[in-house]
Amino acid sequence: MEEPLHAVMTGDVVGSTRFDHKRKALLAALHAAFELVHESFPELRLCQFEMFRGDSFQGVLSPPEPALRAALMMRASLRCAPALSGFRPPADVRLALGIGATTGWETGQSVSEADGEPFALSGPTLDAMKRGDQLLRVRTVSEEINAELDVECALADALVSRWSVHQAQVVLAQLRGVGRKRMARELDVTVQAVGQRLRLAGVGAVEKLLERYETLIARLPTSAAAGAHADP
Repeated sequence: MEEPLHAVMTGDVVGSTRFDHKRKALLAALHAAFELVHESFPELRLCQFEMFRGDSFQGVLSPPEPALRAALMMRASLRCAPALSGFRPPADVRLALGIGATTGWETGQSVSEADGEPFALSGPTLDAMKRGDQLLRVRTVSEEINAELDVECALADALVSRWSVHQAQVVLAQLRGVGRKRMARELDVTVQAVGQRLRLAGVGAVEKLLERYETLIARLPTSAAAGAHADP
């Protein structure tokens, strides 16, 4: 029997001790990012996030196709969160996506009590990332897909790390499907200014990455027995 694919997103705040005096604002910004994902992807059958160990969190999304877009939205949302303005570098999160089949998921089940292939891929990947500089990584049961996404996520990291607050604002709106005229109206700038910010943020490359990710994920088998776990 085929099992549905899930994306498990495990993350933590980069340099969280910088925000000790703004702890409530940081947690509010994180929860706002979770809610933004809920609102932006009504097609998701499952979209559930939980905090743990203070500044860490884990979420489950199914189907997994929107998961990378959701991850980039969360990073953009934190980088332009008004309550966290003034921090240099801006607030950001380290995110590991594990994509795989999950058996026996029950409606209303706590994320912290769940187990399965994508959990086994996501958590250890985040732990391995803490020893380096990369802030975004995807792990599946396919070594070939992992190798390609390693390169693409590294390039995406290079873009995201350079987003200014204004660039993060328009990228976030673009990822949510907001048109440029509406962006200009809400940000009180010209459409030309919106276009310039999007270009400087490399949003065209980001959209190509997301299209490629969705194509690759569609190739994954929907059986947990289809492949061995990849190493983080």
